[in-house]
Amino acid sequence: MFIGFISSHLSISLRYRLGCWIGGFFKFISPGRKKIAYGNLKIAFPYKNNDWYNSIVNKSYQNLGVIVSEVSALYSFTDDTIHKMIRYKNLELINKKHSEGKGLILLSGHFGNWELLAYSAGLFTNIPIHIIVKPQKNSAADRKINEYRIRSGNKLISMHKAAREIIMTIQNGGVIALLADQSATTDKDIFVDFFGIPSATYKAPAELALKYNIPVICSFPVRQNDHTYIAEIFELRHDDLIDDEQGIYEFTKRYSNLLENAVRENPELWVWQHRRWKYSI
Repeated sequence: MFIGFISSHLSISLRYRLGCWIGGFFKFISPGRKKIAYGNLKIAFPYKNNDWYNSIVNKSYQNLGVIVSEVSALYSFTDDTIHKMIRYKNLELINKKHSEGKGLILLSGHFGNWELLAYSAGLFTNIPIHIIVKPQKNSAADRKINEYRIRSGNKLISMHKAAREIIMTIQNGGVIALLADQSATTDKDIFVDFFGIPSATYKAPAELALKYNIPVICSFPVRQNDHTYIAEIFELRHDDLIDDEQGIYEFTKRYSNLLENAVRENPELWVWQHRRWKYSI
């Protein structure tokens, strides 16, 4: 709340600088996560040099700090401010697919400012988006973050009790949004290549999309030099797949490839501090 109070009174450039400072502080107090980030980068980009690794680790932490500086000030932003912060390419695709009445899955990753992506998508389309969230251990922080998340009319579904509510939302033609890029379980999920390495990946998006014939839209917001974002909207096509093990694998592989392409183009915008390959390496 204190950071949000300060951030709400800053220009977009000063808010970015505040975020970079916060990111530097995160890096200082998390040597274990910093080590994981370096290790992940060396796995994904084995032919880069130490200067490049250092640069991407620093920028990845800065990205986390910028997210904090932006999200903590969401309560103070007008709709016009949000429109200036993030621009969409092909946003009408969301409304088009939603109008088909089949339900809709919005799929992204921990890339750019994913919180702003979900918030603004609901605001700009006037469609309430049901966001799958992981409750935070700190209940006060969790409550405050959730207040920001639903300010534009979105709704929340806890990942710990998501299955039934997700299915009901979809069957009623609603929209759900989720991130599926972190390490999944080894007993319930599947392994697909990510940067050429078999990686435990959530199969729930594939199961939902194929079982209920739901359109899926992806986006990975890219921060620009002026500290705003551009988010391109595109469909993850799966009309050639059926609801079986091979179909689920192929769908998940397509998502993983889309994410990898986004990360390769802007590696500093992904969260490298997570042990993505903990069951592989």
